Amino acid sequence: MKMTSSGVVAAAALMACAFSAQSQAADSGVELAFMPSTMTVTLLNEGGKYVTIDLKHIPQGGSCRMDKDAVIMRVGPGASTGMTRVRFAAPQMSSGGCPFLTDFDLPDADYAAARAAFVQKKDEATKKVDDLKKQLGEKWDELTGAKK
Repeated sequence: MKMTSSGVVAAAALMACAFSAQSQAADSGVELAFMPSTMTVTLLNEGGKYVTIDLKHIPQGGSCRMDKDAVIMRVGPGASTGMTRVRFAAPQMSSGGCPFLTDFDLPDADYAAARAAFVQKKDEATKKVDDLKKQLGEKWDELTGAKK
């Protein structure tokens, strides 16, 4: 039961972030990426953030662990030259990590690698879906409820 509720919460949070990112994408250039490596980051959110999993508060300027391949989104330029401001776009499901929607800065080179990894995975997924569509033909429309 605990695993099911965690999954539902995670799915709802990801959908909310996706819709939020989609609606803001035209205005602020929000784009998704994967963390390039596990690293400790400095939380930049005003007032800090509360970590539900660990039942603790991390103040602004405090640090937390971002795991490799965590979903992040670009929200703008960083506080200094050569940095990009990003936000953790998925809820933390294990102890010891950063809270949901943590803002932090990444070096531009790290962000470029993170974005490239995301685009590669997205392209691979799109290709797999296209291959499935070809294999299934009319069955695809039946399975997905697409109308002709």
